[in-house]
This record gives sequence, structure tokens and C-alpha cells, in this order.
Amino acid sequence: MIWERVAPLVGELVDDHTENEWRRLFEKWDGHPWHDAVPSDEKTSVLMIDANAVTTDGTPDLDALRELLKEHVQATISDLYLVSLFPYAAPPTDTRVDPRIRLAEDLSHVNHEFDLMYDVTPDVYNESQFDLLKETDLFLERLAQGATKLRVHVQSFRGMPEERIRTVLRLWHNVLHHYKPDAQLVLAYEGDTVASYFDVADAICHFDLASHTLLAFAQGDAGRLTDWAKRIESPPEGKTYFNFLSVQERDPFEKNLIEPSVDMLLAAHSILFSLQGIPSVDYRTLLGVTTPVDRDTLVQELKTDPYRLNVFSGVLGQLNVRRTHPAFSPHVPHAIKSVDKRVFTVERTSGDETLVLHTNVSDETVRVKQSGVNLFTGEPVDGIELAPYGYVWIRQN
Repeated sequence: MIWERVAPLVGELVDDHTENEWRRLFEKWDGHPWHDAVPSDEKTSVLMIDANAVTTDGTPDLDALRELLKEHVQATISDLYLVSLFPYAAPPTDTRVDPRIRLAEDLSHVNHEFDLMYDVTPDVYNESQFDLLKETDLFLERLAQGATKLRVHVQSFRGMPEERIRTVLRLWHNVLHHYKPDAQLVLAYEGDTVASYFDVADAICHFDLASHTLLAFAQGDAGRLTDWAKRIESPPEGKTYFNFLSVQERDPFEKNLIEPSVDMLLAAHSILFSLQGIPSVDYRTLLGVTTPVDRDTLVQELKTDPYRLNVFSGVLGQLNVRRTHPAFSPHVPHAIKSVDKRVFTVERTSGDETLVLHTNVSDETVRVKQSGVNLFTGEPVDGIELAPYGYVWIRQN
């Protein structure tokens, strides 16, 4: 039983609950019909999306969101990171149905098409107010609601000493892997000692990627981005990073660029997809929306707005190539190369296949010495001319 494994961790924390209360908690969840996650690989990618992004008759509609994404992105994107999901507002017609029951039913439909990721946001202002049993129960409830990835932000443990936070995370990490061995605890931590948290998490967020990528485009110089990427420590075996250009707590990536072109946005995503880790795409960038929108209106706008359509098809096109090459597995290390100050270059190797990805962050044309096969066209190349904000992914001969 899981209690025997976590009892020493509970003993290190401020907890007013008895052993019998803890045993009853785990006995309750032992009876749940658990389904394990699929291990992350090159096919794993995440779409971060507001659970209220799609509406019907002006009301958020999770089923309409599911149908939209099933039709347009399911063949490419494996996971949905549903933000703003809790508390769940059941449709007005369901006033007699417990919102938690309706939520479980709605999420079970979504879970047929996608793996799911949620946030865990502990309600804590200081250590004495932190109800460890209650928060662990909520953590397990999120896992039972179909999650294969749970994201915890270290800064949400306001007022708790760092070592106590680590102990809570170690407890939850043990609990998660007891019920879903291949699920992942994703840790959000905005500090200088990111890698030191790998002992209590499966993936760690890279908050610095977005700022370094923005700076590279602003200066037309990939030097600082290259230097930063070279300093990234390789995660321990079985661990990885969680990479993104924007998160729900901040503006979408393109809001920080001056008149971003389609080419610039696709170049930025080429950088995102090149690095070791699980890539997460912001729905605001992919779909070109920032507020809730009617499903049919969104589909029509995507079809008729060339800018939005080109971003949408370009990002998914990169992911479709990525998912066919094991070198893009989040567990395969990357190597950062320096070929030109205007170009960000990454090398990925798996087995006998080596891929080299070049992204031009400048508005100048750059010539790069590289031979191999272009992964997007299947054509052989011997020397590459990168257009402004151009990118190319090459399989070496």
C-alpha cells in the first residue's frame, strides 16, 4: 500500500491528520479504475488551451472545444493542457447535476481523443494553514480526472520553506507514480537552481526560453540564446524539460514582438521544437484568438484569414515532421552548435540518425554549410541559403 511508502514524508511535514485518516484516503483512491499514461516520446506535444475558449450561444462549451480540436489538431497534437478548468461551470441546463459529476463526464469524452494535463494550485499562505491531506486528495482527484501530466508551480507554496516544499513534491511524486507509473509531475520553478528539482519531478519548465528567443529576434543575433542553451544541464535518465514560448500567466509570445510576421512565428517555433523536452504550443498563437469565440466563427476565420491559417498550418506541419523522428524524443539530449551569430543551430542524434536544425533569427539571408536531406521536402541539399527568419531541418548523410 502507498501509505507505507509515504508515511516518512508525511511525518516530516506539519500534519494534524491521523494515520487512519491517511489510510482511508488511499483506500478510497485504491478503488478507482486507474488507467496509466503512455510514456512520452517524439509524438508527444501539448496544446495549452483555455477550457473556456470555445463557446456555443455565448456559453463555454467543453464538448464544442473537444469536437473542434478532434477535427483539426488531434492527428498532430497528443495532449491538451486545460487551463481555467477549475472550478467547473456546468451548462445552465444542468442545474440539478453536481458540477463535479458533470465535469468528470465531460472530461471522459475529451480523454478519448487526447491525454490531459492540469494545474495543481495548492491553497496555502503559510505552512500552518496547509492541509496536506486535503491537498493530496485534490491532487489525486486531478489525476483521476484523466490527467497524465500535473503541473505544480513552486511559487504557489507561499510562505513555506523550500525544504518543506520539496518534501510535499516528493510525496506527490510518489503518489502519482503509484497510481500512474508513466504519468509526469511537471514542475514550474522560476529560479536559478532549476535542475536541482529533478529528484522530485519528471519534467521542469523552461521559463527562460521565451525571453532569450525574443531577444534573439529583437537583435537579429542568436548569440545569447546559443550561450544559454549550451548551459542547459542534461536531465537525469527518464527526466526531461517542458518547453514553451508563452504560458497562461503571461501574454502570448507574439504580443512581445513588433509586427511579427508568419515567418518569424514559425522560426520561433522551430527553436521551441528543436530543444530537448516536451513542447507546448499556446492556443492563442495557434488559433489566433485571445478571448472566447464561437466554434463556427473560429473555424470560418481560420479558413479565411491567410495570416492565421499560415501560422496554424506551419506550426502543425513542423510537429508532423517532428513526430516521425525518434531523435526528437524528449529523452534524447540536444547538442548546441555555433555556425553563425544569426543562426540558432541544434543537433539531435538517436541511433544512426543525426538531425541538424538551423533557424535564422535575423532579417538577413544567411548561407550555411550543411549537407543531407531536407526533412520538410525530402530533397537532398548541399549548402543552404536561409531566407530572413528561415529555418531548415536536415538529416545528415
